[in-house]
Amino acid sequence: MSGKIGLVLSGGGAKGAYEIGVYRALSDMGVLPYIDTIAGTSVGALNASLLESQGADYAGNIWSNLKITDLLNPDTARISKAVLPYNNVPSLTFSNPIDRALSNGANLFRTFTRGESLLEFIREGLPFNQEKIADLIDNHVDFKRIRRKIYVICTDAVANPKFFVLNRHFPPTQKKIILASATLPVVYTGTDGVEINGINYFDGGVAGDISNTPVSCLYDNGCRNIIVVHLKREYNMSNQNYMSDANIINIFPSRSLGNFLTGTLNLNPAKVQADMELGYKDTAQHRDNIANMVYNL
Repeated sequence: MSGKIGLVLSGGGAKGAYEIGVYRALSDMGVLPYIDTIAGTSVGALNASLLESQGADYAGNIWSNLKITDLLNPDTARISKAVLPYNNVPSLTFSNPIDRALSNGANLFRTFTRGESLLEFIREGLPFNQEKIADLIDNHVDFKRIRRKIYVICTDAVANPKFFVLNRHFPPTQKKIILASATLPVVYTGTDGVEINGINYFDGGVAGDISNTPVSCLYDNGCRNIIVVHLKREYNMSNQNYMSDANIINIFPSRSLGNFLTGTLNLNPAKVQADMELGYKDTAQHRDNIANMVYNL
């Protein structure tokens, strides 16, 4: 794999529009034929499959028409239960990182469902589902057209990262892998996650920056020329220290893509367009380094 280029797409919800601009710039530079592997987490995994099967223009059109309800699709069965402000909820501690994240989510939203304990709330999570994301995969990702190897990073119930090679599975499982990588434990499925081969998996970013931006996944599998697309400006680069024999180009947003509310959950069309344009512009700033990477393959 060392003779080709690997591409890393980070997780970050709606901030993933930035990755579409990066990919379009790489296409215009003529770099795509030299990319043979993509590693993606959460929205990065979704973008990897969408871009690989349909291209940047098609993916950009999809992103331009997304709505917040596509990301946070209300689960009517769960919303039908009355939601009350909670008071005097006992203080609970959790060693399991998935349960801890859900507990923090419960405290953040300060709600729980009538007739349920906090533990039952944690098991069920917030009243949203991934039906619209699943529909997007069904309608717009053509798994038969995926030729590059795609690694998708998920997290198990004790926050251990696990990577799947998407191409080694049949479409129904491929879909489940992408959904699992984007399954925020607070938001969607509570402690259930997405079951794959008898094991429940969650968003790949739960384990932290290393799995949310899975450079090591490509490096450890032999890739020595890597373009990394980040969705936040602050990133601990120490995990790349042991990769001194690799040529790594890190593309960071030149301005903040926003916080959880203004970025991760923000599908305002103007914001999406601006993030795609920024991804293109920021990638163009690396034109010479990318050209040298290609030249030295």
